[in-house]
Amino acid sequence: MGFGAFKLPTGEYRFTGEHLSVGPDQKVYIDPSTWCIHGEYEEFGKYIVTRSNVTAHLAQVHPFTLGWISDLHASSGLPDSAAWTDAAREQVDRLALCNPSLTVFGGDVVSGSGGYTGDNFGLYPPIEDRWFEMVWNFSKDKVPNTIWLKGNHDIDPNCPHYYDWAKRLWYLELGNFKLIGFDTYHEQTILPGSCEPVLSLPDAIWLKKQLSEDQRSKLILSHAPRDQWHKYAPWAFGKTSNVKCALGGHLHKLIRTEVADIPVYINGTCSDPNYKPHAATLTTLTKDGRVHVALLQGGLEVRGTSGDIEIVTPKAIDWERKEVEGVIPVRLVKRFGRHHLNLIVCCPSERTVRVEIRRKTDTCVEITSDTEIYALGKEIESKNDFYDAWGCACGTRWGSYHAQAEEALELLFRNFT
Repeated sequence: MGFGAFKLPTGEYRFTGEHLSVGPDQKVYIDPSTWCIHGEYEEFGKYIVTRSNVTAHLAQVHPFTLGWISDLHASSGLPDSAAWTDAAREQVDRLALCNPSLTVFGGDVVSGSGGYTGDNFGLYPPIEDRWFEMVWNFSKDKVPNTIWLKGNHDIDPNCPHYYDWAKRLWYLELGNFKLIGFDTYHEQTILPGSCEPVLSLPDAIWLKKQLSEDQRSKLILSHAPRDQWHKYAPWAFGKTSNVKCALGGHLHKLIRTEVADIPVYINGTCSDPNYKPHAATLTTLTKDGRVHVALLQGGLEVRGTSGDIEIVTPKAIDWERKEVEGVIPVRLVKRFGRHHLNLIVCCPSERTVRVEIRRKTDTCVEITSDTEIYALGKEIESKNDFYDAWGCACGTRWGSYHAQAEEALELLFRNFT
């Protein structure tokens, strides 16, 4: 059993909130470079294996980078069958290179009927549990800190397998932000044969509470775009403040619109062979409450594994698919002793960005980059531009520092072992 963690049919755990507690000898998919973990454990890149009772708290230090990938539409044969397109596999791999702090799979993880009709007159086979398992197995060691939303293609009568793999409603508190994962296709209220989003009253009341109970900046994440479901519960937004934007999928297009003065970013292009370009959404959340949304298409490369790293960025596009100058956040993770160092490199489009990491002493490292960069980690300090700090209840201090292009960023590690 675990608190704030969800046990999968494979026996592994994924997180459901920013706090979790899990017993010994369990495999837990949290990125140890971004969680403050208490207890005995071993770490393996994108997951840990507990050796005692373990608690963990997602580090509340800015900036955060948020990946969004929606409408994978996987089915039997994944990942080697045409049923799950090359585009979907490439999008997961591409997002893995950017290594966001957190990634949301925005629904339609698998390809059921989409209208809650079972086999839909033979056009769609019944949803199988192994479809979800194959998506999980393909992505779990590629993209860290993943959490899923439910789409209309993820459920069908007598096929409730989604609920073995993910929660239906969730929220995450990330520093000054609150991410709200919302279900827009409740089986008890939908009309079979329709993919029109429909909300249940309890869900709308839950949403109202999440929006109004605190002053954090809100991001609403749902499979169906907000313009399709807002009309069913506009009262849920009555006392809401600080809603920065809403992310959605469902439509296999790139669309930016507004609903009740709130920006809505729609990207369901992951695997549709008839829509180009396929793009992933990358969002940066800053300490002052700003939200920067960028689109990532093909061509990103990360070269080098030690002190000299090159990042080659592709062309950037806007929501009308026009080429623009953009910034793509790429998170690099380096380990020094017991310290993980997260470097968020703000890479301009169509550039080759170089990052140099040099050990000056056992407890000191110097980083230079030819573009803007942030350094985040626990028990670090610097004379450079201080950006943010957070103290875990265990007493561990996490910090964040900022450097401009070509500015040497010198970091000292406290309690180095």
